[in-house]
Amino acid sequence: MRTQEHSFAILHAALDAARAAGAAEADAVFESTDQNISRFANSNLHQNMSEISAELTLRVIVDDAMGVASTTVFDADEIAQTAALAREAARHSDPLQNFSGLYRLHEPLPDVHTFDEATAAIAPADKARALRAMFDRGHQSHVEFAGAYGTGASSIAVANTHGVRRYCTLTSSDATVIAIGPNGSGYATDVDRRNLDIVALGEEATFKATLCAGTNEDIEPGPYDVILEPPATAEVADWMNLITLSGSAYDDGSSFFVDNVGKQVLGTNFTLADDALDPAFLPFPFDMEGLPKRRVALIERGVIRTPAIDKSYADRLGFAPTATCWTLGGTEHGSAFHLAIDGGDTTREELIRSTKRGIWVTRFNYVNGLLEPKTALMTGTTRDGTFLIRDGEVVARLPNLRWTQSIVEAFSRIEGLTRERRRVATWYNHVGGTIAPVMKIGGWNFG
Repeated sequence: MRTQEHSFAILHAALDAARAAGAAEADAVFESTDQNISRFANSNLHQNMSEISAELTLRVIVDDAMGVASTTVFDADEIAQTAALAREAARHSDPLQNFSGLYRLHEPLPDVHTFDEATAAIAPADKARALRAMFDRGHQSHVEFAGAYGTGASSIAVANTHGVRRYCTLTSSDATVIAIGPNGSGYATDVDRRNLDIVALGEEATFKATLCAGTNEDIEPGPYDVILEPPATAEVADWMNLITLSGSAYDDGSSFFVDNVGKQVLGTNFTLADDALDPAFLPFPFDMEGLPKRRVALIERGVIRTPAIDKSYADRLGFAPTATCWTLGGTEHGSAFHLAIDGGDTTREELIRSTKRGIWVTRFNYVNGLLEPKTALMTGTTRDGTFLIRDGEVVARLPNLRWTQSIVEAFSRIEGLTRERRRVATWYNHVGGTIAPVMKIGGWNFG
């Protein structure tokens, strides 16, 4: 993690090099991360790894064309070469359509709490002791654990040739825990700016691994009411981010948002936003172009509002920028890195009691979201806790099940959402994640 002074010195050098290379405009991002990850299997800590890394990304605008280059070396010669590479990339790029220039408004940033001193200072030995406590409790229930437990502290700085300067430090703690018992497995996960309670996650995973132990059934293929835990919903939401929500998906016509902005397409109880301001989620004050973060409804009570777009594609497509640029020059041209699904007014237990014939899903093993992007048709399998519900009770464990489902249709048939929402991390997103309730959906297609 680098100081503000050091970060801005590197950014200023990059912008000076961009000007020297002939750029009309330029912006840059400098990220530095100190992270530690503890991996475990068979209830033994088998790997502890710490890494300190930093990267500079420079974007130049020349004759309304964009070029981007990155480096992990920050001396003057390397930065000059990076600027030259970005300039050469711009020379081979098409001019941006309707581009009005890089961000220059300098609005104030939201006041959000992003850094926790205790999380930044936690030692690997402290994490090992917490894992040992989890392992000991699992032994009492005849389960063993596998997974990973990470903590980190980062600094992110943004600057451009219009005088925009942004800097933020942030901490994160995330964990995935798989409990493996003689009759099945269970799963739990969380991510937070503060250190997690890994023992509590172990108990949650143990509950799923031991529920209905020894009672197993199979089902016939077909539609079932389904109760999805947040990790399952987050996997689907990640794919929606790729195939539906981005500026590039809207521009190439593959998103179901196309021709539907302002229209009721999904259920009136479904709202999906990019929300980096919720203190219970993973707050962060700006995007990588320096725009202040705000809550942006992408789908509001089933009505399509806007794709998640960066400045260049906002100009290109005629939308207002959504402060969702996370990679300078990235092919997605906007990505909702703080996916937030609004909750409802019930509990998971009440959703189960309301279900006559259904399936309770902890998470998905994998998802393929490219079957038919226009309807968000996806397929995948369940994993680490799939249960049969009959007459309002969880009565048996089920094998892992294949499913194929249009998510547009599914999110039009939501029958209930819990008040409580849970955070879920994603492997590619160190700034945000997904926060989602448990949801009950009618007629999810299994088999």
